[in-house]
Amino acid sequence: MGPTQGKELSPQMRERVLKLFAKFDVDGSKSIEKTETIKYWKSNFAKLNTEELFKSVDTDNSGTISEEEWLNFWTSVLRSGHTEEEISDELESIETGSSWCKFENLDKKG
Repeated sequence: MGPTQGKELSPQMRERVLKLFAKFDVDGSKSIEKTETIKYWKSNFAKLNTEELFKSVDTDNSGTISEEEWLNFWTSVLRSGHTEEEISDELESIETGSSWCKFENLDKKG
């Protein structure tokens, strides 16, 4: 099996992931900037959460997170052995303002 094959997010999970993306993407630009994530978390850990999120998700190091990068990240979480239930719990945690979770053992490209 090639790297592009394997598990995909279910349509329901894909929609849930994109809903959270939209919560960060307050200006509706279809990309998330660091200023948006810092505003989203509004806590002492906003900068730390933002750095961790961008380290994990901004694979082209552009300083913004596209919808594609966002979906690819959650797909890689699923492919690394986490269940959609675990992803759902994490999304719920982020939605309620909790810290960004670092999933371990994700396949990193280059």
